[in-house]
Amino acid sequence: MLELIAVAGLAACLAGASTFAANRWGHEIGGVLSAFPLIVGPVLLVAAHRQGTAFAAHAAAATLLGLVALSGFALAYGRSAVHWGWQVSLALGWCTAAALGVLAGQVEAGLIGAVAAAAASIAVARSALPPARPPATAHPLPRWELPVRMAVTATLIVALSAAAARFGPTVAGILAALPTLASVLAVFTHSRQGREALLDLLRGMLGGMVAFATFCALVALLVDQAGVALAFGLATAAAALVQAAVARPLRTA
Repeated sequence: MLELIAVAGLAACLAGASTFAANRWGHEIGGVLSAFPLIVGPVLLVAAHRQGTAFAAHAAAATLLGLVALSGFALAYGRSAVHWGWQVSLALGWCTAAALGVLAGQVEAGLIGAVAAAAASIAVARSALPPARPPATAHPLPRWELPVRMAVTATLIVALSAAAARFGPTVAGILAALPTLASVLAVFTHSRQGREALLDLLRGMLGGMVAFATFCALVALLVDQAGVALAFGLATAAAALVQAAVARPLRTA
């Protein structure tokens, strides 16, 4: 129970940090930050301690496959937002993510296949989003919005974590990559800041997912051979470097 509360708290903090970054430096930066593996990292770490490093490695590889669902959500939401509001866009995004998640759960791709699937899905989704326009201006948030974003994110994480605990590493990994935080940020940004702000957010999120994929790939590759401390330490450092490299051009733009 304490572990679940801790993960939900981290998810809420990431939602808050992403929201702050979007208002301070732009929605694309907020999207990049939202993709940092602050949620999946502790989930995989707990799995390694509770169920062994082999389980954690399998779950990390499955999470890479789950990124196909997250990429599908971003693309479906972004394309539908051109024509419809957040309600329809959210429904289409989740339907796409659910379908791709079910499909990914049937695949035994191995680590190399999972990395290739994650990389291809991110690249395709980012290139297929509507064309970039001048960055949207972030408007000040009402005081209630930040705590509500954090609370909704934490609630969704608790629900998905409880579901993941009932299944094996493949399902747990795919559930960890479903668009929980992405949904919260997308809906609030779309409804309150507009379509262009939403597209900036999704574009940044897909770019930041490269760091997420790097983290999961290194955990899957190293944890069973190098041990938990070294694998997670190297994966976290690599993810931070990748995310900084993605974000830096946006900060200077």
